[in-house]
Amino acid sequence: MRPLIWLILGIALYWAIRELFGSSLPGRPGKHGESEEMVRDPQCGVYIPVGSALKKRVRGETVYFCSRKCEEEFSSKTGV
Repeated sequence: MRPLIWLILGIALYWAIRELFGSSLPGRPGKHGESEEMVRDPQCGVYIPVGSALKKRVRGETVYFCSRKCEEEFSSKTGV
């Protein structure tokens, strides 16, 4: 009887840990089954989630930046 109780507790612990940390692992989708789109900063080349990127319209196109510094450097370099 005790091994069965330990097995049930182990499974419950596994599911709890998976729920808490599973969606934060790299390459794993979020809680809703979707992973957020990644966009590339044209200045430094870093990929960032579109939700946390700084957005700027350049020549009718949306460009995404990881920081204000990259946005300013891009603007001064391109004259936009």
